[in-house]
Amino acid sequence: MASLLRTRLARPTALLIAPLVALVLAGCEGDTGVPPAQPAAQPAQAAAPDPNANDPPAAPQAPAQPAAHPPVVAAEPEPDPPSLDPNVDRHDVFVVTSSLPTFEHTPEEDGTPKSAHTALATPPPQGWGSQSFEAIEVPDPPQPAAASSTSGTDTPSTDDTQTTKKPEKKATPGKKTSSTPSSTTKSSTAKTRDADQSEESATKTLPSGFTPVAAFGYAPVGWPLRIRCDKDGAEMAFITGGAATVGHDGEPEESSPQITVVVDSFYMDITETTLARYERYRKSFNEERGRNAAPIPANSTSPPSFPALGLTYKQAEFYSKWAQKALPTEAEWERAARGEGAFPHPWGNGRAIWSQHRKRDTITAVKSFGTDVSPFGIYDLAGNAREWCLDHWSPTAFTAAHKASARNQLRNWKGPRTADPVNFHVVKGNGPGWDAWYREGMDATLHHPNVGFRCVLRLSDKN
Repeated sequence: MASLLRTRLARPTALLIAPLVALVLAGCEGDTGVPPAQPAAQPAQAAAPDPNANDPPAAPQAPAQPAAHPPVVAAEPEPDPPSLDPNVDRHDVFVVTSSLPTFEHTPEEDGTPKSAHTALATPPPQGWGSQSFEAIEVPDPPQPAAASSTSGTDTPSTDDTQTTKKPEKKATPGKKTSSTPSSTTKSSTAKTRDADQSEESATKTLPSGFTPVAAFGYAPVGWPLRIRCDKDGAEMAFITGGAATVGHDGEPEESSPQITVVVDSFYMDITETTLARYERYRKSFNEERGRNAAPIPANSTSPPSFPALGLTYKQAEFYSKWAQKALPTEAEWERAARGEGAFPHPWGNGRAIWSQHRKRDTITAVKSFGTDVSPFGIYDLAGNAREWCLDHWSPTAFTAAHKASARNQLRNWKGPRTADPVNFHVVKGNGPGWDAWYREGMDATLHHPNVGFRCVLRLSDKN
């Protein structure tokens, strides 16, 4: 009974032990009894593949130490470029290089430094992409010229006299050799020629009885800018010729339409004929023609610097011929008053600005109002005395001249051939708005208490 029980218990145990033995045997396969070799130490980071792996082995070297990796630091952001004023051109900005010296002093032979006046300045670098600035190259010091074969002294050459010499050609027998003038000689010749031309143009001959006022110089065409009449002592200003604008478009009808008249250059008295100058004429004229040949002006009791008034057109014309001058045409008068710019007033555009109260009938000494002066330096063309002109008066003179200008150019126009009404001549000045284009007709045979005159000198040379 007992043996039977042991037999039954042994069977299940044997069944359990068999699989365990099999597992133990499988785990022990390949065990040779020698402890396995330890693997070589690996670096913390795998090395990069060697590009020369297929090359022959090199000489043995010491084992490389693993590369030390610095700690990763975040890159600092680059500073922003300095902000520039949007109104400043970037090409005008210079980059200053502090490593370059501002001045490099060259010592003398004895070791002492030169003065600051002889220092070699290092120019700053050009601006970014600048095309307007150039660094100035410092010229090399002058080098002594080669010693002459005939003298034992050296002749130093300076920058002012140094010239590039070309090899001299040997003279060919039977031919004359000629030397080419240097650039310095050509320049001197050109300057001399220009000076001669300038002197020639500046010495244009004035009519007898007139003297240049040298202090004012000469015009580009050669005439003196100011002259003096020997007969009456009047100072005259040069008026350049050209296209003169006469009249204007609009009211009143007798001053329109605006026309263009080409006038030659001339001289005009810078002031109206004064009582002092007219008295000189009376004395001279009375000596030639007899006592009281020349009439007395209407304002003879006024100061000598006042304009002579109340003289008829013929009396003014007699004076102008005695002084070897003439009365101005209306076109010449407006040219002198309005200038080359054809301004409406002698002072240009805008309203008049007087230094004292002034009305259209105000009569004062000449040049009393400094702003009443034209671009050519002529005074009192807007105010003071009204002035006789050479032209006959006609209310339709500009209309007829405008039609004539469509066929032929108006040159040195002297107005209509006949007056309408008879004996009427043009009077200029003292317009309602001080306008230089204002014109009016007056009887030339009457003594008008507010009418005077001034004279012109016409030049024979067309300039």
